[in-house]
Amino acid sequence: MEVCVIAKCTYKSETIMFSVSSESSMVDILKTLCLRFRGLQLDCFTLRYSVPNYPSCFLETDSDLDLMRTFLLISNEKTVDILVKDLCGISEYNGDFCVNKELIACEKGESSCSSTVEDRNEFLGRSKRASAKPLLSNEWETYIHHVGQKFEGGAEEFQLKLCKYALEVGFNFLYAGNDKKRVVAVCSNKKLEGCSWRVYASRGEATGSFVIRTLNNVHTCAGRIRESKSKMMRSRVVSSLIVDRIRAKPELKLVEIIHEFKDYYGIDISYYHAWFGKELAKLDVHGDESKSFNELVWYADASKYKGQLLCASGKNGNQGFYPLAFGVVDSETEENWT
Repeated sequence: MEVCVIAKCTYKSETIMFSVSSESSMVDILKTLCLRFRGLQLDCFTLRYSVPNYPSCFLETDSDLDLMRTFLLISNEKTVDILVKDLCGISEYNGDFCVNKELIACEKGESSCSSTVEDRNEFLGRSKRASAKPLLSNEWETYIHHVGQKFEGGAEEFQLKLCKYALEVGFNFLYAGNDKKRVVAVCSNKKLEGCSWRVYASRGEATGSFVIRTLNNVHTCAGRIRESKSKMMRSRVVSSLIVDRIRAKPELKLVEIIHEFKDYYGIDISYYHAWFGKELAKLDVHGDESKSFNELVWYADASKYKGQLLCASGKNGNQGFYPLAFGVVDSETEENWT
């Protein structure tokens, strides 16, 4: 069902109103606030909304936004009050903690700007999530940086680092070509906005490593912002980040994975991505179980001619049979069973 409410956002003594639909994201709201309120800077403010009986609710992620819309729908509320609060209690134009003084100067008409929209887009692209501690993903923005950069792990390493780079910088990309010998990626806004960002990498015949051949690392599309949810956070990326944890703690729960990604990387991942990422990590650690079971056929064939097949099994949590150990022996004796 379409959910559309009117958000009344107040910052200091000013209030603006705009609609929030089912398609709206936190990125859309942050962009609107930074464009409408003079001097408001990303990373320098927090958002709280109020509903009946709950005067101060967090509004920081897309999950928070979904919960707000759901609550308003159930309560049959058509409007919501959102308070924009300075994170450090700074003056609007004093510049002590401002991330981008040039943008503020441009807003006030005190500096020459070739394009105000371009400055805003560049500002949004540099913005980071406000956090009391550094995130483990901070280094990802250095993963793609120059022509000639090598990736010894081949196409897989390049693809993984490209996803992490896009996630941290704050954009999505599409593959224009993707195989074991070459990878071509373009900004997802290329078709709609003509964005010129593009990277092409291919395998070096001598070493087998992947090398960036061409790179246009400048976006000409609308502003970029690092989101807590991203299409670039795929199951293979999740797997690469938890494989050591799975090796050390195979019983790691999905809810633990989800919480760790939120705490350590500032990223919200779905239950599905956590589950499938864990399965891929288990595959990397333990190998393909189906191939191991296929070896039973070889042992069975061997038993026809060389002895007997012994197998000890139990029941798992789903009351299904689980093989514990098996082997081919010359005869079924107590010694061989032991």
